[in-house]
Amino acid sequence: MKTEPDHQLNAKLLQVICQLHDWENQHLHLVQSQAGRYLYLSLVKQLIEARRDQPSALLKGIYHNQDLSERALRYKIREFEEEGLIKFECNQLDKRSKKIVPTNDLMQTLDTHSQEFGRILATKFVVLPKK
Repeated sequence: MKTEPDHQLNAKLLQVICQLHDWENQHLHLVQSQAGRYLYLSLVKQLIEARRDQPSALLKGIYHNQDLSERALRYKIREFEEEGLIKFECNQLDKRSKKIVPTNDLMQTLDTHSQEFGRILATKFVVLPKK
């Protein structure tokens, strides 16, 4: 089996990243700022790792970013809430602890984003289903 040189593979990967970035700028207006992108991707990461039947993200974990101020993140979190993408749930045992719960709108956005990534990836690579 002949493989492509690494630079050709890397160029294809960069094309996929650029195309996905363009799609994100057109369809995900809340991720156009650095704080919005960080918050969105942090939520995605935590939600993917969470249980599927009760997805949530810890609010505390969102603030661990050296490049963004807590104020910027709080503003963006409030914006996500106002857009109807997230809601908050207090811990029953410790009322000081909150978790972010995605709404159906956010879950639908994540699904659409994932499908678009798969579509763009498939234009440059053969994507085999995981067994």
